[in-house]
Amino acid sequence: MFSIPPKMLIDEFVNKFGYKPKTFFDCGAATGVIVFMAQRLGMNARGIDIKKYPYQFNYLEELFTNGKIQIKSILDHEPIVADIVFCNGTLTYFSEKELPKVLDKFKKSKMICAIHNTTEDVAAAQKNGDELITCNKTRLIKPQNWWMDTFTKNGFNAKYADHIRCFCAVPSRGT
Repeated sequence: MFSIPPKMLIDEFVNKFGYKPKTFFDCGAATGVIVFMAQRLGMNARGIDIKKYPYQFNYLEELFTNGKIQIKSILDHEPIVADIVFCNGTLTYFSEKELPKVLDKFKKSKMICAIHNTTEDVAAAQKNGDELITCNKTRLIKPQNWWMDTFTKNGFNAKYADHIRCFCAVPSRGT
């Protein structure tokens, strides 16, 4: 799995809504690099992660000390209001029972951009002789259609943006 530069997420947002996003939320911010990059692009960016990762640069540490990145579970967080919510592999850490609760946290946002391995990714890697090793925690690895259905069942209109290998979903309440 890879990450997507915030610039590509901005392009997806502009294509959907016709204007540039002003706010960005990284669910699973890790060291804060994506939050930092989103800030550099002019967005009010913040994030959350379940634990504090070691960072290598002082400018990233500031994101944690100034409250831009909080250390807690998204399940314990208030609903997120942002133009873009980015989930880089984060959704696969939740069980099928928890996932609706997580997605509910994003319904006040404009667009979710989620990248994560699917069963199709695992099969393609194996075909190429590679093995997708993500971590030692059980992950929710499902087919693309399952993820599309899950977004839909939980109140989102979703599409798979193949050119950036990302699920892009907007709340069904209107676009």
